Amino acid sequence: MIPDGSFDTNADEPLRRAQLLHQSPWRGVLHITGGGARLLEELLTTPGASATVLEATVPYAESALAELLGRRPDQACAAPTARAMAMTAFQRARRLAPLADPATLFGLGATASLATGRAKRGAQRAHVAIQTVAATREATVHFSGGGRAETRLVGSRARDEQEALLLDGLWRELAVALDLPQWVAEGTTPNVPSRSGAGAGAGAGARSGARSTATTTHAPEAWRELILGHRTTLATQPHDGRLLLPGAFNPLHHGHERMLTLAEARTGRAGAYELSIANVDKPLLDYAEIAHRLAQFEQPVWLTRLPTFVEKARAFPETVFAVGADTIERIAAPRYYGGVSGRDAALAELRDLGVSFCVFGRSLEGRFQVLDDLPLPPLLRALCIGVSAAEFNDPISSSALRGG
Repeated sequence: MIPDGSFDTNADEPLRRAQLLHQSPWRGVLHITGGGARLLEELLTTPGASATVLEATVPYAESALAELLGRRPDQACAAPTARAMAMTAFQRARRLAPLADPATLFGLGATASLATGRAKRGAQRAHVAIQTVAATREATVHFSGGGRAETRLVGSRARDEQEALLLDGLWRELAVALDLPQWVAEGTTPNVPSRSGAGAGAGAGARSGARSTATTTHAPEAWRELILGHRTTLATQPHDGRLLLPGAFNPLHHGHERMLTLAEARTGRAGAYELSIANVDKPLLDYAEIAHRLAQFEQPVWLTRLPTFVEKARAFPETVFAVGADTIERIAAPRYYGGVSGRDAALAELRDLGVSFCVFGRSLEGRFQVLDDLPLPPLLRALCIGVSAAEFNDPISSSALRGG
């Protein structure tokens, strides 16, 4: 940059775009795997990086990615994984910069499967996501090739070209998500030609051996308040909150619907689903995931930020929760409370808040089990209403439907 604060038109493009980001109010955390680390090199070798980069990690190992996300993802190189990485990064940015305006923080996640010297399953591609308080931006870059003959070029042109295309794709998505000037989104700078082979948009990317698609999910103000922790509940339709079926609903299936119908008949209450965007030791659901899951429902849904049943009970006292036998087992497990005394104190609070549980059978340890089959502490059992196997014996689960 020249002394008057403008950009030197003779500077290299990577320096110029990194400088622009460093001069913006944005600060963020980046989690990148599989060939996207060139972005970190540009950011960190350009003066002013400390103004932008709060933290950056490269969780290459499967165990590192699982630790980052709080679980092993169904697939490492996939759009949901990139979005979860971005949300984890955004939450980390908020912890590292607690006094910053949340509207100036971002999280970036990128996971890729590029050309290598070994046979690979699936297409060569990359998934990129950027999370801000306002929106979830996600993009997929598909690289041409992928056959065994082309993977032998690893270390030379094939890998280098893919990494260059991915780098420009990362910058393009950052520019769009963070509302940086259009010339950054196009992969060029004023009066400076772009590098050979650097795809700018979908058209340039296609000419250079890649094509990309991208979407942005903008959040309503109420969703932003949930993400920021400024509110804990939000009903999609009017509902009294007195009968709730909590779950991840990934996906919703007929077993959930049957459970809610039976719980309504048993209690005489109108039911609704409860979807918490927060889960213990996992990233918050991103806006694209929230929109996708809510689109499955016709009945009312309570969107909450209530990961534990004690928190749910505090928000919904005197409520009946319809749950599976596996869930009631977890509620009884001392390990979730730091020991038996913590568990018993939590169960006593549930009792005092007047909540109860309508318990449905689930397949556990290879057989279908109902409430009477479970060794529960007396305090918890007193809060439960059992549904017999004759009434409900559906063993299906969301994870089975996902193939997990």
